[in-house]
Amino acid sequence: MSDPTDTEAGATDVTKREGGEKSARHDVMPAYLDRGTPIGRYVVLERLGEGGMGVVYSAFDPELDRKVAVKLLQGKSGGDASQVSGDQAWLLREAQALARLSHPNVVSVHDVGTLPGDRVFVAMELVDGVTLRKWMKAEVRPWRDVLPVMIAAGQGLAAAHAAGLVHRDFKPDNVLVGHDGRVRVMDFGLAKVRPGIDSGPVPRISASELNIEAKSPLTDSLTVAGTVLGTPAYMAPELYAGGTADAASDQFSFGVALFEALFGARPFVKEQLVPTRPEPPKPKLPDGTKVPARIQRTVLRAIAIDPAQRFPSMAALLDELGNDPNAARRRTVLALGLGAVVLAGGGGVYIAVTRAAPEPCKGIDQRLAGVWDPALKQKVRAGFMATKRSYAAQAFAQVERSFDAYAQEWVATATDSCRATRVRRDQTEEVLSLRQLCLDQRLAELGALAQALVDPHPLILDKADKLARELEPLAACSNVAALRAPDQPTPEQRAQIEGPSKQLAEAKAQLIAGKYLPALVSSQKAVDTAVKLNYLPLLAEASAIRGAALVSTGNFVDGATAYTQAVWTGMRGKRDDVVAGAALANAMLAAEARGKPSEAMIWLELGEASARRVGLERVMGARFGMVRGLVAALAGDYPTAIAQHEKSFAAAERQFGKDNPALWADELLLATTLTRGLAYARALPHYEHARAVREKMVGPDHPDIALTLSNSGICYMHLGDYKKAREVYERALAIREKTYGKQSPLIVGTLINFAELIAKSDPATALPMIERALVLAKQLPGVEHPTYHEGATTYIDVLWRAGRAAEGRKVSEDTFAIERRVKSVTLPGTLTVRAELELAQRAWADAARFAEEAIKIFEEHSGENPELWRPLFALAAAKLGLGDRAAAKVVVERALAIAENAGIGDYHLAELRTLHARTK
Repeated sequence: MSDPTDTEAGATDVTKREGGEKSARHDVMPAYLDRGTPIGRYVVLERLGEGGMGVVYSAFDPELDRKVAVKLLQGKSGGDASQVSGDQAWLLREAQALARLSHPNVVSVHDVGTLPGDRVFVAMELVDGVTLRKWMKAEVRPWRDVLPVMIAAGQGLAAAHAAGLVHRDFKPDNVLVGHDGRVRVMDFGLAKVRPGIDSGPVPRISASELNIEAKSPLTDSLTVAGTVLGTPAYMAPELYAGGTADAASDQFSFGVALFEALFGARPFVKEQLVPTRPEPPKPKLPDGTKVPARIQRTVLRAIAIDPAQRFPSMAALLDELGNDPNAARRRTVLALGLGAVVLAGGGGVYIAVTRAAPEPCKGIDQRLAGVWDPALKQKVRAGFMATKRSYAAQAFAQVERSFDAYAQEWVATATDSCRATRVRRDQTEEVLSLRQLCLDQRLAELGALAQALVDPHPLILDKADKLARELEPLAACSNVAALRAPDQPTPEQRAQIEGPSKQLAEAKAQLIAGKYLPALVSSQKAVDTAVKLNYLPLLAEASAIRGAALVSTGNFVDGATAYTQAVWTGMRGKRDDVVAGAALANAMLAAEARGKPSEAMIWLELGEASARRVGLERVMGARFGMVRGLVAALAGDYPTAIAQHEKSFAAAERQFGKDNPALWADELLLATTLTRGLAYARALPHYEHARAVREKMVGPDHPDIALTLSNSGICYMHLGDYKKAREVYERALAIREKTYGKQSPLIVGTLINFAELIAKSDPATALPMIERALVLAKQLPGVEHPTYHEGATTYIDVLWRAGRAAEGRKVSEDTFAIERRVKSVTLPGTLTVRAELELAQRAWADAARFAEEAIKIFEEHSGENPELWRPLFALAAAKLGLGDRAAAKVVVERALAIAENAGIGDYHLAELRTLHARTK
């Protein structure tokens, strides 16, 4: 498809700016796009309307074989690039937040994308229905019919607040009463994503500064200094005075709309530019019914002039409205005899069609019975409590919350897919079948995981809040291009793949639940069956899951082989989703387990290309970015690794908010990368913040708290605060020993770090600690893993500090042999410690030899690695000991430059500067 900015669809102009600099500028899109013009992957069918944010078209989505509404943000005339860029970022944030919302009372956003020329488009569902305003005007409605409609709209607004959105322009025109029986809040074109609820201050204005733009039949929004604030009749008074648009101002707008729906008139006189007092409610409606005093009090509180006098939240307001026992049993009364009409407001466009609502696709939620229902929840809760973990109740609450959300999303997705074919007729039966097969597999995986948690391993409680996120995303079941890509099974195969598909669901659940050996058995059975059936798509997926099970049991070699088989089989069977995941896993193995970052990058590029081919780059983009940063760090390219992880974390903070509990792991990853790059001062605040956020969620005794403490201790130690380092190590070790036991390999990391700290002042105490760590590390992850090598390196250091240099030399030689055989990334560090040992023994030549080998390895694999300062320091000291002052000066100056650039602690800088002074 051609891009809509070409000469047929839009003009391109090249102008000169001041100073003669040329700059290409895409002018605004033509007033309306012709039928057949592409917008991203969508093809324009007709223009539906336009508003303040842009033009809206009905369009066809060839990948999902359905009609959608596409909102296209208008470009700014005059080439105001900064304004276009701001609108683009604004709308992107809005659409991304809405796409995550997935609530039955909010219009669904399917997709968001950008076009050349700083334009943004949003693809949304195309819904049959009428606006709340038209529904209100169609006939006089008693309060009992009005209330359930408004409560449903309020639930959509409350869901938006919970997801981090403020609507900013709630009014009857932005609520759709659908012929499918649902009420949806629409047109978030004025919404802004914010941390918490706050969306930022509105510019302070006076009445004389108001600039109300000319109204089209489709918009009556207020614009102040180019900033769309809302619709005056529904705006909260604090917004006029420069206040903050937040949940309270949305509640005010909702209250005005509710007042109008109940009493047939707005609560404030038109002469009041800024609302100051409401008119008293009319005691009776035209049909003679009277709104109960309780409802009147609720409405008046919602529109209180002082925000502090309103309800604390939309949820609290809705609870008050819902006290009527009859309201929940009443159904929405739909408009009759209105004819077909196109409605658009601020760019949200929907089709209103008058016909009786069909009744198919009901009761899909009943399929959750036995999969995730109250009885199974109680069994899982009992299993969690039986572990006797202090945080078992919190862990189950996290599982329940996340599994409930996944189950509700499943029901909503399955229902929408059914309705797309059986009600809206904008999806084929073939697509419905493909999507439902995918959804059936996801439901089986959810049920298998729930069953696996009935008898949980105690360690699974440590990642309770992450379990649902490890399930396959339901969004993939809407990616028809990916679903269609694999070779479809023959009729004979279709009947035979049900068994191995169930085995795969069980294997995935067992993996997530930490039951690795059963997962290995289940996945192997699925592999064997798929081989007999000669069905490549199934074999690819089974091989990938078997690879994950093998890696989880510590078998990295066979795991990498299984992942490789999954990649090649997936390519032959057209399972690009499996190829992407398996290639990503192989990238991690190549980098971390085998120390081959260059090989890891090949797998990473292959995985990204496969994801892109079937539109999974958005779903998997964050994972690829994380691994790319990890690979860079393991290759010693810390500037790239830090930049990648800082970029990813900054984007996540903008999207979810600084103190969002879900971001603690992202922040921990960033802090770890900074630590690896020796940027201890920059890493420490991130460790502390991540720990504080996590502690609020899981309490002070959770193993995740021990992890952040142990890592922050490294920073304290290298920054010279040994007292604080010892405090955090002691607390981390106590938490891990209490959780896992004193003989668990899971305490190895803290033992190594702690021993390294106290060896400087108390090697006698450090010695049994590091020896204990090595015994445990041999069990898991084994002597070929970098963790064991790091422990051995610390052991060498402790031995010579304890006056046992000969033993230290023997340990170093044994460790060198293992590291060289497996090409461990820790080898240059071990060589450096051996060089330092020889320095302490005044064996200058040996010290120089080991330091030079470490430097050579660093330079070959990672260029100017920040860790180079240590072997350079050792080499400079050795050269000085050998009497070569000039050579020592050159080397120490290089070490000093690297250390200063890396931002290492003052203690180590002082050592370097002292050595540098001795070379003069």
